[in-house]
Amino acid sequence: MTTSSGNYSYQPQIDPKRIIAIWGFSEAALGGILHALKIPLTGMFVGGAAVIFITLLAHYSQKKTAILNAAITVIVIKAIISPHTPLAAYFAVGIQGLLGYFFFSLIKFQKIAAILLGFFSLLFSSLQKFIILTIVFGNTFWNSIDDFANYILIQLKIDPSYYSLSFSIVLISIYAIIHVSVGIYLALKAVSLPKKVNEKSYSLAEAFKYYLTEDIFERKESKKPKRWWKRKSGIILIIFFTLLMILTYFEPGFEKSRTYEIFIMLVRSFIITFFWFVIISPFLVSKFNKFIEKNKFERASEINRATALFPEFKKIINYSWKASANYRNIRRIRKFLSDAIVLLLITKINTNERNINL
Repeated sequence: MTTSSGNYSYQPQIDPKRIIAIWGFSEAALGGILHALKIPLTGMFVGGAAVIFITLLAHYSQKKTAILNAAITVIVIKAIISPHTPLAAYFAVGIQGLLGYFFFSLIKFQKIAAILLGFFSLLFSSLQKFIILTIVFGNTFWNSIDDFANYILIQLKIDPSYYSLSFSIVLISIYAIIHVSVGIYLALKAVSLPKKVNEKSYSLAEAFKYYLTEDIFERKESKKPKRWWKRKSGIILIIFFTLLMILTYFEPGFEKSRTYEIFIMLVRSFIITFFWFVIISPFLVSKFNKFIEKNKFERASEINRATALFPEFKKIINYSWKASANYRNIRRIRKFLSDAIVLLLITKINTNERNINL
């Protein structure tokens, strides 16, 4: 059913191609926008958004192979818009697409399939970071964190021998549990989203039609990823481990051998990073670029249609964030994401004529 008023019309019919465009936008631009809005754990929300869009694709598409095709299209869009994105990010999108196709093809109950997708997608997303840290720094990284945590406990007159769990395992577990919980929560929201679109879309659209804003999120040139030791997190790590080496040398509570182990760990990380950027990464990037070029040509019309929607997506994100200003903290993020996704699904802005079609 369609209602209209002047240049404004309401028609909450969800097009799977629009879902793919929103997923591509999420992967290529949403992380930067959420970072600009100072929303923490943007990677977790981008991964959670993928769970939502894959669930919607499974709901609105006749064939589940649409999920695999969508994942490839999203990877190509991501490569075009953010060409210097690390390979691991493309790999994550591919894994999400495969998991979505696997669960929704084998499991007839959408809610169960969505929960499994949310659980494993976000679990992989959280553990991926720790796997990379372990590959680069080795087990010494985690042992050093445990040693430092035990040192702090000793300074607080707490005997760490009473605690059997290591601090690093607790840290990893908490981080993974947060991600998995968000994945399951967003999966359940995704299952109920079609009903919410029918219930909320008209009221949201009526509010949004009076609001058009200039695009405050200007596109910035994608930068090449920095070596880990040039990033803020890397600088903090170097300072931390330098101080830890000093402590292990002068403090009797530490093993003297740990100084040497930390030094070797840092040398190892520099060597691994060097080999990755100089030898392994160029080879993989060249293979990946051939894949992108092939699919860029084959999916040109689909990609052009999707990326043409990005300016209006940014306006919707901007509006949704400002419209949630009366809420605080987690409630604001929930309100923002909920309204933004509904509007992204149903809203079409004619940027030339400055009107809205829904």
